[in-house]
Amino acid sequence: MSDLLKLLENFWILKEEDSETFYQLKNLDKETREFIMKNLGLKFITTSNMVKLEKVPLVPKEYMGVLDFEEPRDYAFLCLVLAFLEDKGPEDQFLLSNITEYIRMNFPDEEVDWTLYSNRRSLIRVLKFCEKMRMIRIDDGNQEEFAENSEAEVLYESTGISRYFMRVFPKSITEYSSWQEILNSEFEFANGISQPISDIKRIKAYRGLVVDGSVSFENEDELLYIKRQKVNITSELEKHLPEASFHIFKSFAFLAISESYKNTYPDDSNLCDILLLVASELLSKIEKGEYTLHPTNETLEIHVTSLKSILEDVQKQYKNFWNKEWREKSLEKVFDEFLKLLCELGFAKLQEDGFVVIYPVYLKVVGEYQVSDEAEESI
Repeated sequence: MSDLLKLLENFWILKEEDSETFYQLKNLDKETREFIMKNLGLKFITTSNMVKLEKVPLVPKEYMGVLDFEEPRDYAFLCLVLAFLEDKGPEDQFLLSNITEYIRMNFPDEEVDWTLYSNRRSLIRVLKFCEKMRMIRIDDGNQEEFAENSEAEVLYESTGISRYFMRVFPKSITEYSSWQEILNSEFEFANGISQPISDIKRIKAYRGLVVDGSVSFENEDELLYIKRQKVNITSELEKHLPEASFHIFKSFAFLAISESYKNTYPDDSNLCDILLLVASELLSKIEKGEYTLHPTNETLEIHVTSLKSILEDVQKQYKNFWNKEWREKSLEKVFDEFLKLLCELGFAKLQEDGFVVIYPVYLKVVGEYQVSDEAEESI
């Protein structure tokens, strides 16, 4: 696996967990560093025990959030926990009550009531995430007990890397009024220092491909740049990301990764099987003339009831291939999870009028079950 793919695949690489990869990436070659700075405009961070490539997308999507979190309050608590850890060095210890008191005193506009189960559960989700990301360790106690008892105590230890979790913005975050402003300011400076980016289109185009995985017609300038610079982009990607195959179509461009790679579509879950099977059914109906793609951007508009009907046909035909959990789910439950993932991945958008806009990238990867004659007879 190339060095760049390792940096893209992992939020960060810690010395204590993978010292070989840590030293390999800490000594990243000059050419790859220049590609990261010039074409991605991203910051490459190295410390004595961690390396990290800051990954800022061209277009934020739902799946880029913390998937373990359930509500906005979780993110607010995370920010306060990170602020609490700011002055904690490696092996510094602290108690759960130190965190709850800090949050209670610093939560904006209100005082957090820790007698409420929902608040305690929210904090537990945040602390579990911090532990998973190796920003803290539990030295003594069980944080799950805090869900039932607000007086429960846990002894934690800081690893000292939490200060590198958040990005450093070009200016104070309090000066921004929206996430759009934050994202736009990203392209005003290169690598977080006050030097104007010489070619914003290039940065955005490469980021869309390498970080987001695709660039659609909705980002017209970037897509046009990709089409015009196809030869140069192909050459750069072959050099720095050889595992990726570069595909350009009329209304979008995307990268496909040949290596085993975290958090990609499709994976080996039954839900991804369902997405692939529905994509195959939709493509078949388009080829038969039952549905027509938009002539300009190749999107497909289909009413939610029609999409559910297609899924129902897929469920009836193929559910015997699914595991017990998915075989026993109702059509409504399967459809809800199908549509949620379809939208989270950026393959579709549900409109208020009940129509689903399906983007062309979804229809480029389809699937079917390969069944032998013996297997068909046994089903």
